[in-house]
Amino acid sequence: MWERARLNLFTALTALALAGLPAVGAASLRAVSDDTLARSSAAAVQGRVVASSAHWDDAAGTIYTYVTIDVVKSWGLAGQPARVVVKQLGGIVGDTAFVVGGQAQFTVGEDVLVFLDVRPRDNTLSVAGLEQGKWVLTGSADAATSATREVRGHDQATVVARDYTSATALDALAALAGSRVSAVGAVLQAPVPDAARAGLDGRAGAAYTLLSSTPARWHEADTSTPVYVDTQSGGHPQYSGGGLTQLANAVAIWSAPGSLRLQNGVARGPRCFTNAENDHRLSVTYGDPCNEISDASSTLAIGGAYYSGGDQRTVNGVTYWKIVKGMIVTDNPTTKWSGFTTGCYEDVLVHELGHAIGFGHAAARPAIMYPSISSTCYGRAVSSGLAADELAGMAALYPGAGAPPPPPPPPASAPGTPTGLLSSVVGSTVTIRWNAASSGGAATGYQLIAGTAPGASNIGAIPVTGTTLVVPGVPNGIYYARVVATNGSGASAPTADVAITVGPAPPGAPRSLTAVSPSPGVVSISWLAPSSGAAPTSYVLVAGHTPGASTYQIPVAGTGLAGGGVPAGIYYVRIVALNGATPGPASAEVVLTVR
Repeated sequence: MWERARLNLFTALTALALAGLPAVGAASLRAVSDDTLARSSAAAVQGRVVASSAHWDDAAGTIYTYVTIDVVKSWGLAGQPARVVVKQLGGIVGDTAFVVGGQAQFTVGEDVLVFLDVRPRDNTLSVAGLEQGKWVLTGSADAATSATREVRGHDQATVVARDYTSATALDALAALAGSRVSAVGAVLQAPVPDAARAGLDGRAGAAYTLLSSTPARWHEADTSTPVYVDTQSGGHPQYSGGGLTQLANAVAIWSAPGSLRLQNGVARGPRCFTNAENDHRLSVTYGDPCNEISDASSTLAIGGAYYSGGDQRTVNGVTYWKIVKGMIVTDNPTTKWSGFTTGCYEDVLVHELGHAIGFGHAAARPAIMYPSISSTCYGRAVSSGLAADELAGMAALYPGAGAPPPPPPPPASAPGTPTGLLSSVVGSTVTIRWNAASSGGAATGYQLIAGTAPGASNIGAIPVTGTTLVVPGVPNGIYYARVVATNGSGASAPTADVAITVGPAPPGAPRSLTAVSPSPGVVSISWLAPSSGAAPTSYVLVAGHTPGASTYQIPVAGTGLAGGGVPAGIYYVRIVALNGATPGPASAEVVLTVR
């Protein structure tokens, strides 16, 4: 599983002080700071784990592990509940295992502090950020190590990374839970099923992270039988062609180094984590139709697999269960994917495919299976590919010669590009119209993609069934929109942008931007007002760690600001002038090096 950070520029610039500038971090974790994770969590609890057992959830058709915690202290929950039950996706029941990469593990008797999300599907509690959201209180006499967090790899007993903090600092983080996301209506004690599903022996346990004490693989590799990777019809709505090229590249990356033969499959409907269909295929589903991922969380995608003990094979001295179905599900909010290059998206797909074919998290970069996304993806159009960790893993699980590259996705019957894109504005209501293409396959839907600059998609992608979209209540500003036609075979190329102006005229671009760091951690930034356009009423300082990035955004009243406490690093800075809520073009970008 990977997550994404929501990083706030030079985090909150108040009293003219730049403070807490988080480093752009590492992977399907888009790197997220502990502060960000805490603020996006609905709640947190501190207490002792008193029970952990896995059961079938017949309503969802899948396995969950139910972790019972006797609560000492809680944040974001009404009152002080004496007990909560955290419902974790995955587990082992009888001879069936369902494992999810990066899932937090619990041991009965350990004292924990856990950050919690509310699962959209049934309002039960789950751990926010998987392994990142669970801390163990060690009781150490050394205050700095009184809380620890672990990331585990292929074996449940093997810790590949460990963090420490103080219980006091952790308590302060927990106090942020519930500040942005409410846990009102959450089911605090998910009912634990009384018995195992008929025909199974009811065995359960906490060892359910991917390739823990029960490793698994696709045995089809032993006979060169292809494992087909299917995709939900239309693909990912925010990537050209539904992102099918990136998926095909990810499939090829895992097929090249070993005997596993992943092949591009067919378009199909959305697929949740139900175990109703063990078809020996791997599928990718978009938009979280399962309602497993909290929209407020930083989680981008979940990858996992069902496997069975009915066919066990020993490869290179290790006994593996048989994977019978693999699944990847991406989350739905467009904001989670905004700003991602195709290289970032392809990294996510490669990482989640790794979970679905039998790999857990790696200990260190540059491994693609490291648990958080690398900021290097912003400078790439394709994935970084497999590192030494994954290549060694493929040699262990899938020894043998690699397969030739799988065929590309079906190209022929995607729709042609729509024509005649026009817009009109009445007050704050925008109407956008276009015509269906006269070439290619028939469109079954459209995606209107909008941004604040030509070719940008930072506002998001809106699915549309017809050829007209009416959007009321649009804030003042200049917007750029284009349309993509979709059907089950893919997506068209986008139309040319149409520029849409709502409200007052914007100001011009600020001039003569300078940004210096006169001493370690101190910055001084200044600029001149625009010489054209409407008079600005305020400004926004925009910055990131790569050219053109907008990771950080700070409102500024005047034409300069200064402050200290900025972490060392290289920042790319530009200024946007506002007329009310209407932005103008950005200034030229400058590079700020902070010592």
